[in-house]
This record gives sequence, structure tokens and C-alpha cells, in this order.
Amino acid sequence: MNKKLIISLSIIGVVAAIAIGGTVAYFSDVETSAGNTFGAGTIDLKIDLQCENGLCSFPLRDLSPDNPHLFSQCDIKPGDTGEVTISWHVYDNNAWGRIRLAEIYDWEYGCTDSEIREAGDTTCDTPGQGQGELSQYLEFTLWMDEGMYPGWQCPDEENGPCEADPEEGDDILNGIEQALPVKTVQELLDGVVLPEELEGSTTYYLGMQWEVAPSETDDIIQGDSLSAKIIMEVVQSRNNPNPWTP
Repeated sequence: MNKKLIISLSIIGVVAAIAIGGTVAYFSDVETSAGNTFGAGTIDLKIDLQCENGLCSFPLRDLSPDNPHLFSQCDIKPGDTGEVTISWHVYDNNAWGRIRLAEIYDWEYGCTDSEIREAGDTTCDTPGQGQGELSQYLEFTLWMDEGMYPGWQCPDEENGPCEADPEEGDDILNGIEQALPVKTVQELLDGVVLPEELEGSTTYYLGMQWEVAPSETDDIIQGDSLSAKIIMEVVQSRNNPNPWTP
């Protein structure tokens, strides 16, 4: 092999090496976003209460077993009624809301003559928990008592406030508000879902009225008593369908 051939072969080898190197080379770029953080938001429901005579009212707070009851009614009779306005404050995110009863104690303390003869009460011989009849006659009506929020009342007015009822939390079901379905004690175990999303850091007023429904067997509730927990709950609405609607 002469000298020219060796040089030619060397040149070919160099070109091949360059070609091989070119197959693994590529354009590149890197961008870095530093300092990324994720912070969990909060949902905090606080309650205050207004009632007709002011005796059961209390200021904004987290509820606990030591707080006053929403209702404390004695010596009620068929046809009696009463109402309170429960103020809901959700901090800081929007939420769905629901109110319900739990842990119902329906007590029978014994029977009068009229309970047995006129009303036909058959639980007189076994008084105690679950034997009372008051839960069958006690009914609740709820409504959103919002004078300034369109959609809660005065539905014909697209832009609030509601001129026909500018007051909020006025403790009166006056026909302007849209009442939610009337519920018995047993039906309230499943709860009442508030009709729209609650905006964070906004005050909402829920009216709650109780009534002892008159009937032909009124005497059957004589001496009975009922106690229960009223549970108000919220859950974030962003990226979350309402968990309490069918």
C-alpha cells in the first residue's frame, strides 16, 4: 500500500469519526422555576344565634357542648310555634352547607288518663327512650333569610338587594322568603341541604321555625320530651360537587 493510499484511508477514518459524533449531538435548553410551594386552605364554620325574645341569643363562636342550646322550650302544646335565626359564617373558602338532627331522644314519662282513653297511647306501661310521641308531631320549617342576596328571596329581582324585604336575619317567615320543605324530626335526620353555594367570608342567615302540629290525637304527647343535636356542616365547593344532593 503506497503512501497516498494510507493518507486517503486516514482521511476517510477521520470523516467517519466526525459523522458518528454528529449523530449523538443535539440542541438543548433547561429552564428552572424555583421556590414552588403549596399551602392548604381552610374551611371554618362559625355560628351565632338570634331569637325572638333575645334570651337564647349568643355571639359568633365555634360551638361546643358548653354553648347555649339553639332551642330550650318547656311546656309546649299543640299549635305552639317558635323560631330562631342562625347566622352562618364560612371562612375562607366557598362551601356547600347542610343542617340536620342527630342523636334523638324521644322520652315517654308516663301517661295521663286522656292519653290512654282519648289518644290510645300504648306505650304507657314501658316509659323511657324511644317510647315518646313528640317527634311525630314536631315539625320544622327552614328558609334562607337574606335581604341583600339575590336568589335567596325575592326571586323576581335579579339584582339584590330585595327591595320588598331589605332586612337580614329578621327572624320572621313573612312569605317573601322561599321556605324549604317542612320536615318532621325523623326526616331531619337526613338533613336539609342549603339551596346554593355559600361564599367564603360572607354572612348567611338561616331561619328555623318549629311547630307542634295540631291533630285529633293531641293528647298523646302529654308529658313527653324530646332532645337532639342540631348539626351544621360545610364542605368545600371548589372542584367538589355537592355531596348531599341526589
